[in-house]
Amino acid sequence: MYKSIAKGVLTISVLATLSSTLITVPASANDTGIATMLHSVRAERGKVCMVGHYHIGDSPRAYKSRSKAHRAAIRHWVTFTAAEYGTDWGNYNRAANRSADCEKASSSTWICKIKARPCRRGRSVAAK
Repeated sequence: MYKSIAKGVLTISVLATLSSTLITVPASANDTGIATMLHSVRAERGKVCMVGHYHIGDSPRAYKSRSKAHRAAIRHWVTFTAAEYGTDWGNYNRAANRSADCEKASSSTWICKIKARPCRRGRSVAAK
């Protein structure tokens, strides 16, 4: 009986520690560190950008409007980039050399492909 009580107290203690740690860590931004390990980066206009490395985002299907297809391609770019490098890098508005190639998939639908170099906030190329 005492072992199960001790185990329960230990579990509660570990959970309390983990939850207090999670509360103090900002959930909205992160950097996996992979970007600076795999790619050259440089400071550009108040941000740090990958040099010569582009990510592509495709609309996953055809959409009834160009703007919806474009937004879907951006979501794809953001999701992939943030998963690989962290949310610090996965902001399309911050990306450099953004381009979009949208075309009609049919007489009433659109598809888009976007391309951009990931960037994060900051003026220093040193990892955050």
